[in-house]
Amino acid sequence: MNIKIVFLLVVAFVLLLFVSNVSCGPILYRIKVDLSDLSGVDVEIVAHTEEPTVRVAMAAHPEYHDRYFRYIENFSAESNGRRLTFTKPEEAVWQIEGVSGRLTVRYRVAFNPKEREWRQTWKPHLSPTGGMIGDLHTLMYIVGQEKHPALLTLDMPAGWKAVSGLEPTDDPRKFVSTVELLLDSPILIGDVKEWKFTAGGVSHTVAIWSPTNERVVDPGPIVSGIQKLAEKAISAFGKPPYPRYAFLLENGGQAALEHRTSLNAAVRPDLEGFFDQIGHEYVHVWNLMDVRPRERVGLKHRFADPTNVLWWSEGATIMFSDLLIRRAGLDSDRQPRIRRLESLLARYLSAPGYWTLSAEHVSRGDSHPELLGDNWAGTHLQGEVLNIMLDILIRDATDGRRNLDDVMSTLSARFDFEKGITNADIERSAADVCACRVDDFFQRYVYNPAKVDLDRYLALIGMRAEIASATAVDSDGRPSLDLRIAPISTEGELKLRITNTNSGWFRSGVRTGDKLVSINGDPANTWQLFREKIRIAKVGDTIRLIVERDRVAKTIDVELKPFEIPTVRIIEIEGATPRQSRLRKAWTGADSGK
Repeated sequence: MNIKIVFLLVVAFVLLLFVSNVSCGPILYRIKVDLSDLSGVDVEIVAHTEEPTVRVAMAAHPEYHDRYFRYIENFSAESNGRRLTFTKPEEAVWQIEGVSGRLTVRYRVAFNPKEREWRQTWKPHLSPTGGMIGDLHTLMYIVGQEKHPALLTLDMPAGWKAVSGLEPTDDPRKFVSTVELLLDSPILIGDVKEWKFTAGGVSHTVAIWSPTNERVVDPGPIVSGIQKLAEKAISAFGKPPYPRYAFLLENGGQAALEHRTSLNAAVRPDLEGFFDQIGHEYVHVWNLMDVRPRERVGLKHRFADPTNVLWWSEGATIMFSDLLIRRAGLDSDRQPRIRRLESLLARYLSAPGYWTLSAEHVSRGDSHPELLGDNWAGTHLQGEVLNIMLDILIRDATDGRRNLDDVMSTLSARFDFEKGITNADIERSAADVCACRVDDFFQRYVYNPAKVDLDRYLALIGMRAEIASATAVDSDGRPSLDLRIAPISTEGELKLRITNTNSGWFRSGVRTGDKLVSINGDPANTWQLFREKIRIAKVGDTIRLIVERDRVAKTIDVELKPFEIPTVRIIEIEGATPRQSRLRKAWTGADSGK
């Protein structure tokens, strides 16, 4: 066929596609920042729909459900010049009636002043020199149009820059995306400095915003360290699961959060703990954002159901982060890997929940702590311990040729953010990597509760664990008070959570879910008030609590005493073989085997 005819047919086909979709078009988002009022932002959404009834919702983060629907003001909707009525069938849903084709929604998000004061990096905030906006804390979505293309326009002060993980356009204030990705893409705006590097054939941006009251940070070690981490991660797990990536750093902020094409993180001049934080959130790009639990697929306006795979999603991520920092040469002041494992195992052995609850159960309790009852355990720690043992098992079965890196890369090749994983998928991938049986390991520790047989796995690398106990002491070497209790939630009424069934709190009769009424006769409905009372107590003091359980008030006296904690020392077994010593050398040196 004539080349010219082929060309004309292709053009005609493209035009046909365009015409058939022009009635829909991208959903248009606009965020307006006004320097005269930095207490929030104004948002406009323009979309086309054939449905007369439309539901507009605010998405819920599956783990940090900040409930920003509480801060929506001045909500309005119109269609073809007509003001439309709406109702609130759910707390995060606005149902609009009488839509005819074009729909325009407008509202304001008023930022919580307390949250701006704490300035957690993933929550929106503004100052005269910039801040953080966007994602599901700012933008709503039309239910049913989550996969639609979107165009975001930023209406912000002259001279301000915008950096995000979204696809840029020729206009530096406009970005294109799908609605789903748009709601997972925070935007750093204002007086932002940025640096770029390429890793794995993909462009990466490091962006730093500093408020005027913060000390200047040196970008040199930050950018070079992040680049080394990215290169090591790509070497370990394979092709990046993103077309571009942005490290959005706030000088003086707090905490961090992962996203599909970016991360938020705090940075300080001393860089203390910085690469641990960056490493963890960045590994989450592969393990939690791309390869994600089945329960966390897609946008939802209701808080996500509990998932039972976080022992992998969080635990393996922590292990990988530690390894990548070592491989990248960013570990000059890091304790040896054996010493780190000793510390992990001592914490693992200190709370019965780590072996009386399965990894699946503890994973579900990560976002729904009431599911753990009185035997609390953390999925991050339990998961890291289990993944270290699984890594050793795979190294032994393959004579050091494969390890847990290969399980992650296998999962990454088989799954993505639209196809969630289960524990059966993790088990199958691990078995395929090592060409060995891992069903016993999964049955013992993932699907059922059991204390890890430490020496069984440590022996594979010629080591064993010596376990003893000691009195817990504070930073001055004095016996510590037994403070093994925590809140279920810090919002609204204060409900207590037992963190250890060996604690004096549990033995005195406190139970997870008890609503605190008073402490030593004084009202205490916040965790801060509770901690202030405990902070001034001494060994031997008795704390009198009044709690409410099943709508019945109970008085509980708790005597504060010292408590014992386990200690762990890992040593070489007698007669370790050359093979065991070789595997141990590779494991302790964080060798990827690649």
